[in-house]
Amino acid sequence: MLTWLFLKILNMEASSSRSRPREIIEKLRIQEGCTVADLGSGGGYFTLEFARRVGRTGRVFAVDVKPKYLDLIRRQSQHEGLNNIAFVTAENEGVELPEESIDLVFVRNTFHHLSERVEYFRNFKKFLKPDGKAAIIEYKAKGRLSFATLFKHYTPAEVIRREMEAAGYSLVQSFDVLPEQSFLIFQADRAQEPFHPAGSE
Repeated sequence: MLTWLFLKILNMEASSSRSRPREIIEKLRIQEGCTVADLGSGGGYFTLEFARRVGRTGRVFAVDVKPKYLDLIRRQSQHEGLNNIAFVTAENEGVELPEESIDLVFVRNTFHHLSERVEYFRNFKKFLKPDGKAAIIEYKAKGRLSFATLFKHYTPAEVIRREMEAAGYSLVQSFDVLPEQSFLIFQADRAQEPFHPAGSE
């Protein structure tokens, strides 16, 4: 019961107008047939949204360290008739996915939870398609008494960029659409095709 309530709160936060879910999804430019990994899928709000977007020909990997969370997302997906979600229990040290299968890995409010982040994302490159991207949304530190600052649920954007570059990625776009979070998109340096996000020239 407590787990269900906690995940419901997470989904309410993710879907709130303050979190700008529509703007996030628009900027990601997820199309039918894409394969998306939702790293730290939590309550499943974005997992389910992605599943609707990629359609029957696409696939979404819901990835979380807590099987109970994945079980609840599985129930929601079954209720909605979404059959394109695979559920993956991860460890903080890494995850196993099909190699060269992922168009986009989505990491929202999860980056700060990962240990050995440089090594984690260096290893993750093998799961990305040649033009695959990593979208990272993280809270910014905001005052000494803010939740994110008090409980260290944040990572400064400059730290994210430095660590992702050390892992072998290049920043291709940053969006200033979220009031309390940074929103950065990276691609692995081996990728050849440039990324043209929504609204860019």
